[in-house]
Formats: sequence, structure tokens, C-alpha cells
Amino acid sequence: MARNTTSTLSDQYQNYFSKKLLTYAVQALVLDQFAMKTPLPPKSGHHTISMFRFDVPSTSKIETLVEGTKPTDTRSIALTKISKALIQRGQYIEMTDVLNQTDLFNSLQQSIKINGQDAALDMDTQTRNTLVGSSVAGTAKENGDGSALDNSDTLTEMWADGGANGGAYYSDFDAETGADTILSASSILNAVTQLKVNRAQPTSGGMYAAVTSPQVLSDIMKVSEWLNAAQYSNVQELYKGEVGSLYGAKFILSTNGWSSVYSSEDDDRFAYSVGGTGTRAAGANIRATLFLGEQAYGVPELASQSPFSPKVIISEGADKTDPLDQLKTVGFKTFWTTLRLNPAYYAIMRSKTDSSA
Repeated sequence: MARNTTSTLSDQYQNYFSKKLLTYAVQALVLDQFAMKTPLPPKSGHHTISMFRFDVPSTSKIETLVEGTKPTDTRSIALTKISKALIQRGQYIEMTDVLNQTDLFNSLQQSIKINGQDAALDMDTQTRNTLVGSSVAGTAKENGDGSALDNSDTLTEMWADGGANGGAYYSDFDAETGADTILSASSILNAVTQLKVNRAQPTSGGMYAAVTSPQVLSDIMKVSEWLNAAQYSNVQELYKGEVGSLYGAKFILSTNGWSSVYSSEDDDRFAYSVGGTGTRAAGANIRATLFLGEQAYGVPELASQSPFSPKVIISEGADKTDPLDQLKTVGFKTFWTTLRLNPAYYAIMRSKTDSSA
């Protein structure tokens, strides 16, 4: 006997189509709030951003005075100009007139939103790469390959195992699997101490800012001295992404942190990669935490009324390339760069993590 089931009469059933859009991942981008900003005036005759710094305090010209006698020498001051060319970057999304007239979701509105988020991610990535020492593209190095860092800078690099500038980098991390390869309380204290020795001014409330990844934060938050931001937020203004503090550093969560992987070449620490594992073993991901002081780096002022400021551009209308007005584009363009104003005012601390994420 034939039996009618949902399978035999399946053609009458339709897939249920929900109009609710799923929330997609949005990066936590935080580096812009710690930068020194400068406007980009129009008609200035150049497309280079320049900032300046005077020399550090010195006692070399101070002498014991003799009554009525002019000192034998004078103290001169030095002014360093730091310049970098702005880079124009952008993208666009193209859609047809039929799509705009028939789509269930507002593709135009989503295109505007996505362009803005992509632009923010791109500028944050460029800033992160410049601070770490990588090229804007993130695939080449600004040192170690024969070319110099911007402005002949010397980076303050530290390792969670206690190594300092000039020490072995990957040889330590490749062989070492002990507890000192994660960002511990002692390594945090070392970074804060180094910034104080370098005379770097704290960013807020007498504390430095430490920008790091969720994986590294999972290690730090296990330290018994850790203080959650919620425990002091009633008396202090919080940074965007601030989650807590330890030993003079406020920790800021960034999902766009720097990661490299073990290589026999030390300079590969300037090549971005997430191809390793989330352990302390050889070949694991090595993540960078940026300990920041005031005026460590500078960026253009995005809010300035400048032709270089970021813009979202919507193009439509018939022309020779689109005679029937069948296409619409939404894109953004901007001029952007990041300058290391004083590399001594920030430190790059590299570590492994116990997180398998």
C-alpha cells in the first residue's frame, strides 16, 4: 500500500527564510586612542605628515658659577623633525540596479557600513605594523633585510623570558617550553620598569597602556594581583577596550594584535603569521604586547576638515562606462600613515601563551 509522507510530497515544502541578519565578527580596534594626532591642512603643498621632538634633558653644560663671571659654555637645543609620506588607500563595492531594487536586505546600507569597518581595520593594521617594525603590507621587514627602520629608529624589544635588546630571540623561544615564555607578572614589571628608565610618560592615571590579544590576556588574568577594570571604573575613566591593570600597566584588548611564528631567521619576527599553534612548544605563535607611553607615535587627525580625511563615496548615474545606469558603487578612500615619534616611549614584549584559541 502506498503511503504518503513528507518525503513523497516534498515539493510542497519550502525552506523558511529568516529576514534577520546574523551578526558578523567586528574587530576590537584600539590603537588610535593612544596616538598623538595632527591635522592635515588643505593646500599645504605636500602630502607628508611631520611632527617634531626636542632633545632629552642633560646636565653636560651645567657648571659651578664664579661670582661675576659668565659661564664658559652655552647649552644648545636640538629639534628633530620626523616626517613620513601619506599613503592613499581605498576600496569599493559594486552592485547592480536590479539588486538594489529587489534585494531583501539593504545592500547599499551594508556596503557603507562594511567600507567603514574595513577602513578602520586597515588603518589600525598599518599602525600596528609600524610600531612592531614590519612594512605596511605586513609581508616584508623594515629592518633585517638591508633597509633601515623609519627615521633610523631603534626599537625597544623585550622577551617574556627576560631577554633584552640584542639578545637571542627565536633560539630562546624555539627551545624553551617553560613558564617564563608566557607574559607573567615579572615580565610585565620588567616592561613597565624599562619605560620608566626610558623616561616615558604614562598615558593616563600614572599608568602605561598595554595593548594585547585575548590569548595573552587569558594568561595575565590568572595572576593573583590582577585587578579587573570594573573594580576601579567608578573613579577612573576607562580606555576603549580596557579590561584591567597590573603593576602600573592598564591592559587593553585588541583582536588585531601582532603574531609571528618561529623561524631560524631572527628577522622573521617582523613577518606577520598565525600559522603556529596555541601552546608553548616549538613552532608556537609568538604574540606581541605593546606597552605604550605618551607621544610614542603619531597619526593624522581624522576629524579634521581636510581633503585627506577618510570619505565614503557613492557613485551612480549613467556615463560612458555605464550608459544604462546599471551599476552603483560604494567605496572609501583615505590618506594614512603612522610615525614613530619616540621608540623609547614604547616597548614590544613578545611571549607565547597557554591559550589554544
